[in-house]
Amino acid sequence: MAISLLWLTFLGVGFEAFSQVLAPKRLSTPVFLDSMKRATPVVPKVISAVGINADSTQTDSLQTDSDLKSTVKYSAQDSTVMDPGQQEVHLYGKANVTYGAIILDADYIRLNWKTNEVFARGNYDSTAKKWIGQPIFQDNGEKYDTKELRYNFKSKKGFIKGIVTQQGDGNIRGTTVKKDEENNMYVRGSIYTTCNLAQPHFHIAARKIKVIPEKQVISGPFHLVIADVPLPVGLPFGFFPVPKKKEIGTSGIIMPQYGEEPNGRGYYLRDGGYYWAISEKINMNFTGQIYSKGSWGLGVASTYAQKYRYSGSFNARFNRNLQGNEVKALNRPRNDFSLTWSHAPVPRGTSSFGASVNIGSNSFNQFNEFSTTRYIQNVASSSVQYNKQFGQFARMGSSIRVNQRFPDRSKETRDSLGRVTNTDPGALDAGIDFNFGVNQIAPFALKGGTGAWYESFRLGMDFSGGISANNTKVYADTSTARLGFSLFNPPAVGTPESGAPTTYALNSQSLPEFIKNGQLTGRFSVPISLPNIKLFRYINITPGISLSGETFTKKFKYEYMGNNKVKVDTLQGFYFANNVSFSASMNTRVYGTFFFHGKRLEAIRHTLIPSASFSYVPDQSNLFEKTVVNQRGDVRYLNRYRTIGGNLTTSGTSAAGISWSLNNLFEAKMRPKSDSTGKQFEKKSILDNLSLNGSYNLLADSLKMSDISLNANAQLFKNLNFNFSANFDPYAYVKDELYGAVGRKINRWSFTEKQGLARLNNVNVALSTRFAPKGSDKPKKANTPNTEEQQRLINANPDAYVDFNIPWTLNLSYNFGYSRQGLSKGTTIQALRVNGDFSLTPNWKFVFDTGVDVVAKAPSITNIGITRDLHCWEMSFNWTPFAGSGIRANNYSFEIRAKSALLRDLKLSRRRSFYDRGSF
Repeated sequence: MAISLLWLTFLGVGFEAFSQVLAPKRLSTPVFLDSMKRATPVVPKVISAVGINADSTQTDSLQTDSDLKSTVKYSAQDSTVMDPGQQEVHLYGKANVTYGAIILDADYIRLNWKTNEVFARGNYDSTAKKWIGQPIFQDNGEKYDTKELRYNFKSKKGFIKGIVTQQGDGNIRGTTVKKDEENNMYVRGSIYTTCNLAQPHFHIAARKIKVIPEKQVISGPFHLVIADVPLPVGLPFGFFPVPKKKEIGTSGIIMPQYGEEPNGRGYYLRDGGYYWAISEKINMNFTGQIYSKGSWGLGVASTYAQKYRYSGSFNARFNRNLQGNEVKALNRPRNDFSLTWSHAPVPRGTSSFGASVNIGSNSFNQFNEFSTTRYIQNVASSSVQYNKQFGQFARMGSSIRVNQRFPDRSKETRDSLGRVTNTDPGALDAGIDFNFGVNQIAPFALKGGTGAWYESFRLGMDFSGGISANNTKVYADTSTARLGFSLFNPPAVGTPESGAPTTYALNSQSLPEFIKNGQLTGRFSVPISLPNIKLFRYINITPGISLSGETFTKKFKYEYMGNNKVKVDTLQGFYFANNVSFSASMNTRVYGTFFFHGKRLEAIRHTLIPSASFSYVPDQSNLFEKTVVNQRGDVRYLNRYRTIGGNLTTSGTSAAGISWSLNNLFEAKMRPKSDSTGKQFEKKSILDNLSLNGSYNLLADSLKMSDISLNANAQLFKNLNFNFSANFDPYAYVKDELYGAVGRKINRWSFTEKQGLARLNNVNVALSTRFAPKGSDKPKKANTPNTEEQQRLINANPDAYVDFNIPWTLNLSYNFGYSRQGLSKGTTIQALRVNGDFSLTPNWKFVFDTGVDVVAKAPSITNIGITRDLHCWEMSFNWTPFAGSGIRANNYSFEIRAKSALLRDLKLSRRRSFYDRGSF
């Protein structure tokens, strides 16, 4: 027994020294488990250990030089058979061989340390009537399921039968495979698919495929097979990139979309280009589009992210569109551009930089956007901000902003040639703003204080300014009826008597005027908070003092010239005006409870929150100039720095006012429906807010009361949201031709002129609710893991993805609005909106979004979508039967495509869109 153990130990040491493996000869017939007879090992003659010289220079006669760089480890659950004559080891039953990063598992493995080969295969179980233990080969994390395998550890070449392996999102299957020393695989009788079923729903069939692991899959001529039905659809070659690890992605060509805009730009190739996987932190897309009628476009997009620092995206597009046909252009080309940039920092440190940019030419959305939401968008806002905190008290910030209002398309007209003109040029307002401030500090309690009353004294400072410009001209109403006097030097160019603003088109010719009209502003304030005062224990009074000032780049100088005329001179320069103001605010809370002692309703509590504030500016002489305006000697205080048409005053140089508000809250105290909660009572909100607000100018000579606003909001019946707002004018109006249909407001109360308690200026009512199954609001785990970039995209565009986990949702909203100015005729808007989705089966999802314009008695823009989950495919149908405007046409699209991003261009689509119209 000891001699046998010694021999096995000696043989094992010799084998591990060589670390070589044999690929055995292929058996002509399969070996069945129930009839298999194990080979009897031939035990070589054992050399006696007695008298053996232990000299370390003595060489084992079985050892040879090894070309392997690692130790071969092997094991088997059933049996291990040694064959020293053939220098082979046979492993039976859950056999395993490990050589460095290579791991091989099979029911049968044969090793040959003379030829450095390994052979592996499974065995057929006649009882279960299936193959068991078929070889699984792993190399550096890459897994290959095979039927039979030969591999040479020295040359790193192999021959495989019946392979199945995963490469990125796709898996490859083939009848025979050759593996070279660079780990490339040459597959014959191959299929490539992203479906993970044993019998895939679809695949690409090719005679030959070359696989470069972790890089790409290259195919010869191939055709598409769906549901085992070969289709006459194929290409002479195929190139499929394999995404790299760590979500870097793989650079490669982006296949374009193809189609036709029958009434627009003609046939097209769109959104094709190149994807550049720069690194784990940033990637870029370069795309283009070309149309048969001469239009073209270019675009560049990028996403980037630095973990725990920031993330963002960038997209710039340029389109040159031609109106006409393939032979003749009917108008000058239209150049459109769009730039979007989003940058979101992760809060850390004392500084932050953020951006939300969305700018473009006035007609870009109208002629180049394919999304319905972007197509109907008529405003865009952009801002870039930087903020810095200095220690505990100081702060600074700066920002760049651009706000756009795109032209009103309802004002478009067409000439006899079909060319489009628009009387509305749109509006643009741009500016650079900056601010610096010191947070309010308690100078008498910097070290914590002792609780003395004067320690609540607080002091702060704020300074802000900027440069702004826009393409809107605001004219001062210089009519005699408005001013009460005539101008000695009226404007050379006639202006609207109403003072209505006008806009001009912004282009290269008007750019100098746009820059010239820029305004430089600067203002500062030093707020001083005095100690709070408690009045009658329940009333809080907070007094305050504020020093403030402004800078101006022009100044008006007034001079009475006689004959009821005043001369106005504009002086250019840098001027500074300041003032001091005093303020005090007061607030308290009053509670009242109404007891019912009902079955569930115990009581209703009413919380009343009255507040009032008083402000007083003792002297504003540096803002106004005292001027005689007529022969009677009437005096007006005219504004030195702002337009005289909108800032007239006869109240002198002081100002004082009172602002007030009255807020109400209503809550119910109820008994729970069951005692299982353990609570005796629970609170439920009845009315979240009911507020009344207004102000009163103490020193104005007339019209002292401001408009009164009424606001309310509540959540009714658990899930019905209610919002209400209204504005009332307390003064009466009389007809006056100079003021048009609105009339002139007079210094008399509305109720004294029998015009009601107050005139309703506007009212808005909004109701909304959402219905969904219980638990639908809880977050659900994704069926497949998403990368960080994919998850950010889903979170940013939730409407672009279908959630099959929620069986149905229904959202209802109703909006009513009424507005009226003075005596003019009121206008009403009223709309009902319905949207939601439902699933007929776990794989069918219907989405709808529609509404009714009650005033127009017509449906609003309506969208209907159907999505079918086909496991590895996805089918979608979208239809807009009514686009809500005569300018736009209804549209539809049908698409069936593979889910995998790798095969996203493997699709069949048909589209007819609202932008397919004769406008190019």
